[in-house]
Parts: sequence; C-alpha cells; structure tokens
Amino acid sequence: MKNGRLFEILYLLVEKRALTAGELARRLEVSERTIYRDVDALSAAGIPVYAQKGQGGGIRLLDQFVLDKALLSPEQQDEILFSLRAILATGGAEEGETLSRLSALFRREGDGWLEVDFTDWGSGAAERENFSRVKRSILAHRPLSFTYYSSAGERSRRTVEPARLVFKAGCWYLSAFCRNKQDWRIFRLVRMEDLVLEEGSCPPRQPPEELEAPMPGDYRGVDLRLRFAPSAAWRVRDYFHPREITPLEDGCLLVECTFPEDQWLMSFLLSFGGQLEVLSPAYWRDILKEELKKSLDVYET
Repeated sequence: MKNGRLFEILYLLVEKRALTAGELARRLEVSERTIYRDVDALSAAGIPVYAQKGQGGGIRLLDQFVLDKALLSPEQQDEILFSLRAILATGGAEEGETLSRLSALFRREGDGWLEVDFTDWGSGAAERENFSRVKRSILAHRPLSFTYYSSAGERSRRTVEPARLVFKAGCWYLSAFCRNKQDWRIFRLVRMEDLVLEEGSCPPRQPPEELEAPMPGDYRGVDLRLRFAPSAAWRVRDYFHPREITPLEDGCLLVECTFPEDQWLMSFLLSFGGQLEVLSPAYWRDILKEELKKSLDVYET
C-alpha cells in the first residue's frame, strides 16, 4: 500500500536522518525509481525531504524536522490506527509493521475494542492465499488467470487484468478487465479457483463507475413477496434489510424485496424449506413447486 510505504519512509528518515535510495528500496522491497517517486510525494505534501548527491549523500530530512504526534488530535490518531487495523485484516503484513510503529509513536496501544475480520466462518489457508494472490496481482499490475463458476453454474477459465477489490454485502468481489470477453467484469472471490499470477504486466486500469455494484451486465431483477414462518426469523434478519421486513400478527414475517433472477435465487429460496411461502410472482411459485417435486422424486425412487 502506497500510504503505508510513505509512513514507513518517513519513520525511517526520522530515525536514521539519512538513507540512500538503494537502502530504502531494499528495506521496502520496491525499486529505487519507486522510492524517488515516494520522496516527491512526501515533498509535495510539505515534508522537508530532499536528495543529496555525492559521498555521504542520500535521502535526508531537514535536521530541524521532527514527526510531531501533537499535530494530530487523539481522535485523529485513533482514526489512523483503526484504518490500519482494517487494512491489516485483508492480510497486509507491511501494514502490520506500520501499525506497530505508529502505535509506539502515538503511545496509543488501544484497548482492543475493535477487531476486523473479513473471512468467513471456517475459512482456511486456501481462501486467505487466494485473497493475497489477487491483492498481489493488483499491486504488481500483473495478469491473473483462474477458473470461475458463474451464478448460472457455468465453468470457464478466465485471464483478467485486475483493477480493484470491492467488499459489498458481506462478500469480496474483483473488478477486472476480462481478456476473454474484452470487457469489464465483476468476479466473486469465493467462486474463483486455481488462481495463477501470470508473467508480464498490464497497464493500470480504472473500472467504469457502473461496475461498483457487483451485478453482471445482463442483470434482471424480480420483485418478490415472501412469507416466512416465525422459526425463520433469525435468518430473515440476517439476509434482509429491516425496511424490507414487515412483522405480521401471527408472528410470521412478510418480506418484499428484489433479487437477481438466476439459479442462485432458486437455491436460496429452497434453502428455507417449509419455512417459506412465495406469495408473488405466481410463476416463481410454480418454479419452486416443480423443483420440490423433483426433490421428492429422488427420495421416492
């Protein structure tokens, strides 16, 4: 992360007063060209940092400069530390070191009231490694290939130019330019398998604004009226927004919502079993009846 690297450079220069671009590049595992760009960014932000040529030269801070924690209020210090903790939850080890150093500088260890964990219950090392691989491909501007399973159950091999990770509605998505389709696509991370960081590089890309919502281009929504039994209340409140839920006098819950109309929706509705009745539209009642008949046939043979 660039911001974390800038903090790290500033901290090292405050501590050492002068370091060569090569020393900084080795410590931070980037190129010397990147270090010089970071120095320009610090200078543009008003930090008195400069490069001195010749023997004994290097990248320096003015002798009078100190990183004054008093420039930040306690609330601002907390905001910085909380933001770094959230980034750290995505698997960034370098942010962990920055967090430790800034905590020591601010002398604010925190009371542990906030813990951020983006992983699913029971997720293992494979899921974390996939996330890390996607992150590396974005930061290194390298193509990524993987096997993908669409919501329609189709399996395909994709090669993409990753642009952005998006966390929405409890799920991670990847915004990327798909070389197979020659267009922008959104991919859900849990449906990606056999991820490979390809050789070569790809230009930094900015996804179009309409891709911010993780829906495919052929998205079709269906308006549903659903009646849930009282025993399903905990799941209903997990999945639906309070404004979509109306409690009924008999203890049941009426839900009015819009969902993408695909294979996933049928699986989702069937997962409630006898706790759910679809009130409308009528053709979705028929779809579920047919699926339930197929399930009965399996057990009657």
